[in-house]
Amino acid sequence: MPRRTHTKSRNGCLECKRRHIKCDEKHPICSNCRSSERSCEYADRFIRATRSQSSKSSTPSPAGPVQDEYPLGRLADPISSDNPPVNMLHAELFFNLTECALHALSDGANVWIGSADVMRIVIVTPYLMNAVLAMSALHLSIVRPEDREQYKRHAAQLQTHALGIYNQMRLNVNKETCVPLFLFSCILGIHTLCDVLIHREDGSFEEFLDRFIHSFRLQLGIRVVISGPTWHMLRESILKSPLQNGEIMFEWNTELGPDCARLLELIEAAKLGDTITSTYRHAVQALQVSINASTRSSVNNVDGVTGWSIIVNPEYVEHLTLRRPEALVILAHYAVLLHWHRHLWLFGDGGQFMIESISSYLGPDWEEWLAWPNRALREPNPRHTNI
Repeated sequence: MPRRTHTKSRNGCLECKRRHIKCDEKHPICSNCRSSERSCEYADRFIRATRSQSSKSSTPSPAGPVQDEYPLGRLADPISSDNPPVNMLHAELFFNLTECALHALSDGANVWIGSADVMRIVIVTPYLMNAVLAMSALHLSIVRPEDREQYKRHAAQLQTHALGIYNQMRLNVNKETCVPLFLFSCILGIHTLCDVLIHREDGSFEEFLDRFIHSFRLQLGIRVVISGPTWHMLRESILKSPLQNGEIMFEWNTELGPDCARLLELIEAAKLGDTITSTYRHAVQALQVSINASTRSSVNNVDGVTGWSIIVNPEYVEHLTLRRPEALVILAHYAVLLHWHRHLWLFGDGGQFMIESISSYLGPDWEEWLAWPNRALREPNPRHTNI
């Protein structure tokens, strides 16, 4: 018998798409989400909201028109008990974002993340709004351990919505989109890194490493957003000042401190071959740049900590994927940087976990290579001193 033709609908809700189940497309809440008490949103609603608001724009900005209407609060259907006029969860997350989550990260170097200019872009960009609210939910899952699972679920749903909307819009990079795309890449990378470091569950170190490498690849993806002509567009946008500060902060200098220099000596003495040695040398130099950046200005310099995964060469990540011991040793040295910033909710005890896990994974034969990371766990944070 000939197979019955089937037309796949693309109009299902984002939650059903994420779960790979058939959606009955009921509005405002589909049957699947109603029965499982999940958050139900439709991507087309956000896209229509953005397009309709764009036509009513009055004040231009580098990221496109600025609207007064808040996308997540737009009501496409009559008010009912299933579609309340105010989404209290979103209101809570937005308040927490502006009052707590961003301020816990920001100092003079990166306070621009929560600046008025950036927030004007966030509230008119649905995929970006979902991403920052997901970050806020992740923050609450950490600072409110009694409600951890609830906020973890909200963070995952909002991030899924953000990616769903972003993927459907298929945006080209131009003067209007470069800023929100750059912000989205940064937030997605930081969110994923934080989730890996903090919500480790009870899996094996191998599983943790796989998740960490995935977050690493997302961070490397920021290079795609800021490469070539896009970088010039960003430098002429509202991000001009912080990007210039970042260039100064991450000034490349091949002069190594004693601990990174000792690590490079061990790598070169191991006779790994020119190609591998060159890859590791670059990774160690990039780590020194990040150490300098993170200790130069403030104890809350998140950019300095996360910057290494952006400036390190992709070849190093491939060696990390292969579990090459020298690559793991370099990662343990990077974990020192995370450990120094353990007071930030983004990192917690993730650095200590990585150092201890790598030491156990490699065993006593690598004790000399891991001397500094293990010593750093016992010593106070030098923060403003050169190492």
